[in-house]
Amino acid sequence: MEHLVILLMESSLETIPKELLGDPVIIRDARRVRREPRYLILDRARHHSAMIKLSNAEKRGRPDIIHQALLTIQSSLLVRNGFVKTYIHTIGNVIIDVDPEVRPPRNYNNFIGLMSQLFKEGRVPPAGKPLLKILGGDVKYVFNVERPDRKILLDDVKGREITMGDFINYLMSFRVPLIMIGGFPRGSFSDSTYSLADDVFKIGKYTMDTASILCRVLFFLEMKLGILI
Repeated sequence: MEHLVILLMESSLETIPKELLGDPVIIRDARRVRREPRYLILDRARHHSAMIKLSNAEKRGRPDIIHQALLTIQSSLLVRNGFVKTYIHTIGNVIIDVDPEVRPPRNYNNFIGLMSQLFKEGRVPPAGKPLLKILGGDVKYVFNVERPDRKILLDDVKGREITMGDFINYLMSFRVPLIMIGGFPRGSFSDSTYSLADDVFKIGKYTMDTASILCRVLFFLEMKLGILI
């Protein structure tokens, strides 16, 4: 394996939808943080009552999932040794390029502020080398850039059960495998996401959240590659 591509799919990360911009909950929150409502990051913890009006609400407003996932990925020894490249695909069909050198803020509020800046400016930092940037196109843009030789979807709903050991060995058999993993709290992937995958797996018997799955996959890969030895 030359390197692994991680694509956080249908991620629950977005700015305030147009239909909620006039909601009193959103206006109060924007005043509290002194930010334009359209650049607030939708967060169920603060915007729950407003989100009731949204379609597909059960999959939205959970940027904490992406925060935890990025902390897990970007602090791994695999990233520090150049083995992992990360992208985020949002529920609004936005692609975010994550530079391997980025170290996400550990404080959640600082992370939210960074994401707000990203959606406003299209990149962070606004000048110099971008550590996070919004790309044009859709998921196929990532495929064209990375040219993975296997696209694997990890999914608890339709995935074929596989042990962690067998999964790691399977990953290692490809030059540039790409793992798609959900960045949302509940529900299933869209049909279009399933259509992108060569394989759909569920690791083990237990349902795990995104950060837990990533932690285990990255750790076992570090062991297999001899990075921890």
